[in-house]
Amino acid sequence: MRNTPGLDRSMVQAGSIAGIAGVLAYFGAAFLPVPDSIARLLAFAFGPLLAISFLGLFHLIATHRDGPALRFGVAFGLMAGVAVTTMLVVQVGNNMAWDAQLLAAETEAAKEVARQLHQSVNRVQYLIDVVWDIFITSAGALIGWAMLRHPSFGRIWGGIGIFLSVLLLYLNLDTFPRGPAYAGSVDVGPLLAIWFLAVYCRSLWLSRDLGQASR
Repeated sequence: MRNTPGLDRSMVQAGSIAGIAGVLAYFGAAFLPVPDSIARLLAFAFGPLLAISFLGLFHLIATHRDGPALRFGVAFGLMAGVAVTTMLVVQVGNNMAWDAQLLAAETEAAKEVARQLHQSVNRVQYLIDVVWDIFITSAGALIGWAMLRHPSFGRIWGGIGIFLSVLLLYLNLDTFPRGPAYAGSVDVGPLLAIWFLAVYCRSLWLSRDLGQASR
């Protein structure tokens, strides 16, 4: 089914704005000195905004070059949004429960028990984090592949996305089951996030010309 240029433009604009907001929300939750409730709102918004962003990328890239890599990449991106939301909810919930246990503990022995319980339960979060990395690296590599012959992205944009995605996936496999962020290895996840942020900014800029595009 063919979409109108107006729909493509609206979807690209909405997806690009969602992607920019999502990446900024993720970094804001991690680094901004905001109240806990605001930090949770920013963290939990990241996954849904990420999912919307991939639908926008589809409408942009498909106007010039549709294909299996793009469609599979978008599918993995949608699943990545679900995976990272699951991971962040489990992570934040575990940390809140641990804080409550530490406050209720009256002795050092009780605090140590709380720490050990938290470490055991938190292994679930480590594993979900690996699931998130698997889906986002698959999405990044496939979207990057679809960009290689796109006139507005090309080999540089696509190549960077593929390289960072494959490298992050390799590091996850090398440090499994904990993941590079928790195993003392190099974490290139922030670099991949910056690449996505740059892609969303460029997509928003390119959306101005989609009013004249046709499939």
